Amino acid sequence: MHKRVFSRLFFLFAVITVFSCSSSKHSSSKRLPGIWQVQPVTIDGSNKDWPEPYPEYDEKAQIGYAVSNDKENLYITVETGDPATQLKILREGLTVWIDRKGDKSEETAINYPIPVNKDGKEQRVPRQKVQSEGQQGLGSDRLQKQRMELEDKVRAALDDAKEFSLQGFKSCNLQFPVMELDSCGIVVRIGLDADNELVWEAKVPLKSFYFKPQLTRADKGKAISVCFETTAMKRPPGQQGGGSRGSGSGFRPSVGFGGMGGMGMGMGMGGGMHHSSGRNGGQNTTDMMEPAYKSTKTYKKFGLAYMEQ
Repeated sequence: MHKRVFSRLFFLFAVITVFSCSSSKHSSSKRLPGIWQVQPVTIDGSNKDWPEPYPEYDEKAQIGYAVSNDKENLYITVETGDPATQLKILREGLTVWIDRKGDKSEETAINYPIPVNKDGKEQRVPRQKVQSEGQQGLGSDRLQKQRMELEDKVRAALDDAKEFSLQGFKSCNLQFPVMELDSCGIVVRIGLDADNELVWEAKVPLKSFYFKPQLTRADKGKAISVCFETTAMKRPPGQQGGGSRGSGSGFRPSVGFGGMGGMGMGMGMGGGMHHSSGRNGGQNTTDMMEPAYKSTKTYKKFGLAYMEQ
């Protein structure tokens, strides 16, 4: 009698345990919102195909970003109006990690641009004199002068963004000239827009990293994560860090999605409120380069969108 009761209790406990594990597994595969790309993005280093302003923003990293997909491709973009962050990305490179399972695995990545100027020497970029001696006003302002010099360095560094490398993809883990199509069909570009925003773009075919080359309805809402990683520039000898830094990113404030451009939403995705001051926003002259001396990682989990065509 006691053995029979014990057996029934054991069986009940086993059923509850299995059900609990199953529920836990189901909850971990929660479907997430994503953005369905109605029209393919032209990868040209321009933000014209993306929402204005970008829906996601990391204040610490001074970057805005967006991710969308269609049936065959994942589209990724990063944007920053902060000149020190721009120079850091162009000099030390930007690594974009992609995890097809929605975790924080750092196995599959696009590295672009490839870091240059590794000798640590500062590039000196000549600047045309734009003011006469009688027009000292703004030219005598140290902050404005520093910013102009920094923007010159950004433009010069942009000319060196000619190569990218891939790692962790299925069949194209090499270094490529940016204008050359690799065997996976991955395309990357970087550029400056009319507002001096640095725009990074990539088109990544799903066949190069995902479980299958095309999405179906069963993939709708499945988690996929992206990490944007920047590497700090070396601080000049004798210069100390620290101190507060005003926001000088030049980023436009964002509420939700604003205009969607060529994008359509397969599911909703809240953008929230992203704050940014004007370009000079109470910034200390000695602090303007501070973002360049800090490494950052920005993780974001998205859902894959799907729409019947």
